[in-house]
Amino acid sequence: MPAHRPVNLALIGAGRIGSFHAESVARRLVDANLLAVADPAPGAAEKLAAALDAPKAYTSVSELLANPEIDGVIIATPARFHTSVVVEAARAGKAVFCEKPMALTLGEADEAIAETKSAKVPLQVGFNRRWDQAFYEGRAAIDAGKVGSVQLLRSLTRDPGPYGGNPEKTPLWTIFYETLIHDFDTLLWLNPKATPIEVTAIADALVVPDFARKGFHDTAVVTIRFDNGSIAVAEANFCAMYGYDIRGEVFGSGGMVTMGDVRRSSMTLYDKNGVSNDTWRRDTDHFVHGYTAQLASFVDAIRTGSVTGPTGEDARNALAIALACITSITERRTIQLSSL
Repeated sequence: MPAHRPVNLALIGAGRIGSFHAESVARRLVDANLLAVADPAPGAAEKLAAALDAPKAYTSVSELLANPEIDGVIIATPARFHTSVVVEAARAGKAVFCEKPMALTLGEADEAIAETKSAKVPLQVGFNRRWDQAFYEGRAAIDAGKVGSVQLLRSLTRDPGPYGGNPEKTPLWTIFYETLIHDFDTLLWLNPKATPIEVTAIADALVVPDFARKGFHDTAVVTIRFDNGSIAVAEANFCAMYGYDIRGEVFGSGGMVTMGDVRRSSMTLYDKNGVSNDTWRRDTDHFVHGYTAQLASFVDAIRTGSVTGPTGEDARNALAIALACITSITERRTIQLSSL
């Protein structure tokens, strides 16, 4: 594409995170335009497009993809539609940024990867923690050998309480597909050149125990063993009453790095009630820089044809761990990843 004009992006899926991505394109990226929004819900695309001064709104994804002015799409539909939209976008010749998870089966992941490669379009996946400054600097310290040989890793996601979800409408295995999938990617990224070989998972409904018998899980702990001997732990819970808690840790033979902090800043209040800190309450506040930086990277990928962010293969690797977790829970045993 010509280097002198902004990249034209379109959003597919005008929900919460899609709307935030659209706002990032329209308000926070200097070399990209939000050209269009698509959503099948009546009025959803029109409302968001109008709010962000995007000239086009569609209820049909196919009609949006037929617009020759669009260089790339941001896919933020419900997860079950991700792969089909990735494939359709690739066949239309559009660069693809897809929210996690890119797919729900390894077969779907392979299809998405194959179609984008066949079409020779960039494919980037939305693992935003890689773009957070603390996590980015942690990886840099690992690459520089400052922690020595990696031995133990930890990544956790605790969503802010009180829990306001509806277990009856939450898709099965959401805690692995959509929550812990971030932690799996993070652990793989923080353990470069290592390959996961086995996974053991336990999960339960501790936040809303009445739904445990229906297969709902709001709490989980996962252990992952790698071929370099290192061991990782990932954990998640849907209700941390003190705030949005995202942290990582890598311990090695020469030291340790920790990443993430539930506190909004280092300001601490000392008053008659004691000592306190304000905490993060929304992912879009905590990771506003990361969310913006990943889209800036996607714009660069469209210009250069080279993806420097998380790829389809990265998404497949994280998905494999999620699928191993599901099998581990179902069969109550450790799963060898080679068996998937």
